[in-house]
Amino acid sequence: MMSGSTRNIGLVPAAGIASGIALSTFLYYDEPTSLSIAPREKEQQAATNVRKRMTSIGKFSLRSQTESNPSQPTFFLALSNHTRDKSVVTENPTMTASEFRETWYRKDMHRKHPRFHSKVSSCGEFFEPIISQDDVYDHNGDFESHVSETLHMTVYRQDLKTRIEKFLTDVMDVTEKLWEVQISSGDLGTSGGISQKRSQEINNEAQDTIKPNKETIMLFRAHHSLADAVSIIAALGDVLDEAQEIRDTIKFHLARQREKIQNLSALQKLWKFMKTLMWFLYGSLQAVMRHGYLVLATPCNPFLAVKDLPHNCTDSQCGRSISWCDVASVDEVKRVAKTIGGPKTTVNDVFVSCVTAAVAKQLKEHGKYQKTHDKPKVHKTMNVVIPAHLAGGILPPGREIGNLIGAFVANVPGEMDESFSPSDRLKRVHESLKVAKDSPAPILSYMFAKFASNYLPESLAKRLFMKSHANAAVAITNAKGYEKKVHINGRTVENMTGFYPLPPGLPVGVVVQSYGNVISLSVTAEKWAVPDGDAFLGWILEEYRLLYAEASLKEAAKKEVTLMMTTT
Repeated sequence: MMSGSTRNIGLVPAAGIASGIALSTFLYYDEPTSLSIAPREKEQQAATNVRKRMTSIGKFSLRSQTESNPSQPTFFLALSNHTRDKSVVTENPTMTASEFRETWYRKDMHRKHPRFHSKVSSCGEFFEPIISQDDVYDHNGDFESHVSETLHMTVYRQDLKTRIEKFLTDVMDVTEKLWEVQISSGDLGTSGGISQKRSQEINNEAQDTIKPNKETIMLFRAHHSLADAVSIIAALGDVLDEAQEIRDTIKFHLARQREKIQNLSALQKLWKFMKTLMWFLYGSLQAVMRHGYLVLATPCNPFLAVKDLPHNCTDSQCGRSISWCDVASVDEVKRVAKTIGGPKTTVNDVFVSCVTAAVAKQLKEHGKYQKTHDKPKVHKTMNVVIPAHLAGGILPPGREIGNLIGAFVANVPGEMDESFSPSDRLKRVHESLKVAKDSPAPILSYMFAKFASNYLPESLAKRLFMKSHANAAVAITNAKGYEKKVHINGRTVENMTGFYPLPPGLPVGVVVQSYGNVISLSVTAEKWAVPDGDAFLGWILEEYRLLYAEASLKEAAKKEVTLMMTTT
């Protein structure tokens, strides 16, 4: 990491930045880079280019969505009125819409990311400004339509769940705006955006303060045509107090990676290129064959068999099941992964294992409602979709937001015999994911989406998109956030939680996210597939606790053996 102040801000791993450099050079968005354009020239260019062609992936998101499955990533930031030195913001303890507007323009967000002030043209091919660029630069006009304030209900979690569900399912009119944020404020811990445990810790830290502790929930949603969720959150990093430190850290890593490449000899560069080319060609052939097999071998989504059961045919089973929670520290989960699965087992492997165990349990619960003469089908394996950001989750300074998301499908264990332990499942999951992760499958899926958007009829593009996830039971995405907590106008961002926008045919989505050295999970599911999101999340946590217990026993046994060897 960088020395000095930038060392305090945790970003995506350097490996993620390294993997993103080449990809961002050749694949990054469907428009020229703006890195070399001076600010005044950019303003003149913005004034003349009234319309800007949409990215291929942006158009694809519009073509592939349906009325019941709009492509609208949703997330919230939960702020407390505590600062980094544990003092309290007393003058204005909560964020307001007017303050956010002032911060937006003070941080030059309208110039850095002008697409936030755009809408989709009526023909669905272009971005065009909502109002004139002059009005945007004069801080007038369209911002009020994007930001609103609402009541901060004290019904713990329930009101926030309802608002999240509404943001995920109500179709946004992209010809009017591409994003919005809803702000509410109240007493600390009342909404559920900040966990009860963390709320109690804050209250204990501030026992001597006069003013009561407050929280602000900033609930965002944006249409995928604007950008992917990772890019949007990265762009919103420019609003943070630590924005400059974050930009400096990214620049440092990009410069270091470019320097490594430049220091290679011509022969080394040629060899590196040939290895990459062979990996791409050979890996692409394998990835296409593997994916084709999964599509043919999985003719039906395992959840579809239970969709028409009597208990799923009521009005109460319409809509989304929503839940979220903190799980454990990043260090703890990494320790569990390495202890059980070995040095190459990842945090994502752990939670893919835990989530698929919960899916298997949910399918078993549905089986109880089937008629007695209909023997429930046992799903020994299931397909999972793993989205991946092709630039390592970063947005290079000066780069416009856009879409650079790919994905791959892996076949993992489903319902397992009781003789198999959670660690057995984790090891099998790791082996299954490793094959796909080491392949160019995410890049191929990105290229396919671009091709379908640009050249195929909309009806055919939708059908292919429905087939592309190979009847997967669940999508599991990993979002890596800042290692240390960040701030907006002095207030600490205590929590960042995103929710997966379910595409057509995929009934369950789980986001595994890290922020402030804490791993958290969120569940978004069709209610007919997962009637109780909290119960489903509880099953994931139950499987994790079993893994943790196995890892603890293994560590204890290893320590005992080491102790015996040192005493003999």
